[in-house]
Amino acid sequence: MARILVVEDDPVIGGNVCDFLQARGHRCDWAPDGFVGMALAAREAPEVVVLDLNLPRLDGLIWCKRLREELGSNALVIMLTARDELADKLAGFDAGADDYLVKPFHLHELAARVEVLLRRQQGRADSQVLRAGRVVIDRAARRVQADRNEVHLSPKPYRLIELLAERPGRTFSRDELEQAIWGEEREQGDALRALVASTRRAFAQAGCRFDPIRTLHGHGYRLGAD
Repeated sequence: MARILVVEDDPVIGGNVCDFLQARGHRCDWAPDGFVGMALAAREAPEVVVLDLNLPRLDGLIWCKRLREELGSNALVIMLTARDELADKLAGFDAGADDYLVKPFHLHELAARVEVLLRRQQGRADSQVLRAGRVVIDRAARRVQADRNEVHLSPKPYRLIELLAERPGRTFSRDELEQAIWGEEREQGDALRALVASTRRAFAQAGCRFDPIRTLHGHGYRLGAD
């Protein structure tokens, strides 16, 4: 059984989803808009969130980012939307979503995705802490520490450090990092350089006295925390 929060402005869809998931043994709360949903998420600490993208009062993308960054929640997020474009899906994942389901959808499929995500999370529970030199990453909580200082990172800087820490001895090319972080919707210009700079600032602001990202000119970047 999981604690599930359904944030959906359509009361019929919200009610049907809650009834169906409760019949499968889960505990469900429903929020009709983003503000109520955020209050419930802060109070109830759900394990799974079924989140509509087009919410009144607080957009679903912003809601998801706030869930991750302000509440520090590692809840599994399944985003519901009528949009089926690649750019929309990438925006959802970038905001912190774990899965994406396009409306209209079957309740059985939604329930199956909830179960798959829960099993996957349980199976990864013992391998969620990544240690690379002076950096420790708790993937389940999306938390980064360096020299025992907590480093507050938004989604893209977090993804950058996670990628580098997964293979700390490897130098990643610019193309590899851009593909992993932005996918096919790559940013133009110096977006990667700006991302590296903002990540370094976050480590400095946390009191870390080392450069977390080493630049190898003409080759790429590698973890600098060894």
